[in-house]
Amino acid sequence: MNLVDELSKFDGKRTASLHGLAERLLNRKENVSELIALAASDRESIQSAATWVLKNVNELNYQFSKTQTNSLVRLLDKLTRWDAKLHVLQILPDLSLPAQEYDKLHIHLKSFVTAENKFIRAWAYNGLAVLGDQQSSLRLEINSMLKQAQLDPAPSVRARVRNVCKSLGWADLNG
Repeated sequence: MNLVDELSKFDGKRTASLHGLAERLLNRKENVSELIALAASDRESIQSAATWVLKNVNELNYQFSKTQTNSLVRLLDKLTRWDAKLHVLQILPDLSLPAQEYDKLHIHLKSFVTAENKFIRAWAYNGLAVLGDQQSSLRLEINSMLKQAQLDPAPSVRARVRNVCKSLGWADLNG
């Protein structure tokens, strides 16, 4: 299976071929690792397709290894497409984040909360909540950021923040 050829078939709209690819990759850790590497491609169409498949693999209950998780977090440095960033941000809640990546992830997520795209902002706040849940020393700062997010002009951002905070015992949007 040539993953580049498979990903190149994606037209940016119809995802049936990508869904089929995700199902075929479920039991092939080495191909998932290759897919993560391909997501860092300079070709934005490959970024979009690869991260869509990664998100779909995650939704099919694939368990990313520690090495794969590190690589996924590091992708945020390399991705240029907004939808590719979004796909990785949407995977974060299901990952056990690597402690050695906390600082870098924290910096990325903080920069993403000012993104022009409302979905990137919403999922960046979600990522910060996930990070705070796994790194208690960041909770005070992140809780403050989550409160500030309630002033975002986009209802989708405010709703995402409210929903994620309901699932956290430490986040308090009212206090």
